[in-house]
Amino acid sequence: MSSTPIKAKRRASATVKGTPEEGQFVELSHEEALKEVFNTSDAKQAEALMTHCIKVLKRSEASDDYPGEDERQFMFSIVNDLAPRDAVERMLAVQMGATHVAMIRSARLLANSETIAQVQAHYTGYNKLARTYAAQVEALRKYRNGGKQTVTVQHVNVEGGGQAIVGNVDHRGRAVNES
Repeated sequence: MSSTPIKAKRRASATVKGTPEEGQFVELSHEEALKEVFNTSDAKQAEALMTHCIKVLKRSEASDDYPGEDERQFMFSIVNDLAPRDAVERMLAVQMGATHVAMIRSARLLANSETIAQVQAHYTGYNKLARTYAAQVEALRKYRNGGKQTVTVQHVNVEGGGQAIVGNVDHRGRAVNES
C-alpha cells in the first residue's frame, strides 16, 4: 500500500489509506489535524468535508490499488493550500479541488479520444469545467476582497504638456440639464 502524507502549514498532516471496498482510513499526525486542514473548530464538519473530498473521486482515484491515479492527497492538500477562512471558503475549496480533478480527468479522456464524436464530447466537457474552475477562482477572489477590485499602478510616465488622472474614471457621457 502506498500513500503520501499531507502536510498542512500548521504542522498538521494526514495520510489516507484504503479502498472504496474496504473503506477509507485517515491517519492524523495529531488529534486536531483534520480540523486544521479545513480550518474549522467543528470536528464533525471537518469529517464531512473530508468525506466530500473523497466522495467526488472515481473508485480508482480513491484507492491504494491505483497509486498513479490516487487523488485523495491532492484534494486535502489543495484545501489546505487555499487556507479557507470560513464555511463558505471551505465548501468552495472542496468544490475547486473536485472541479480541477474532473477537468484533468476530462483532459485525459480528450487526449485519448479516437473519434470526432468523442473529441467533441470531451472537449465540451473540458471547456465547461475549465470555465467553472475560472468562475470559482473569481468567486473566491471576490468573496475574500468583499467584491472590491484593487488596481495598482506601478509606473506612470507623463510627457511635457500631458495630463494624468488618478482615480476612478467614468466613460459615460454627461447628461445636459436643459432647464
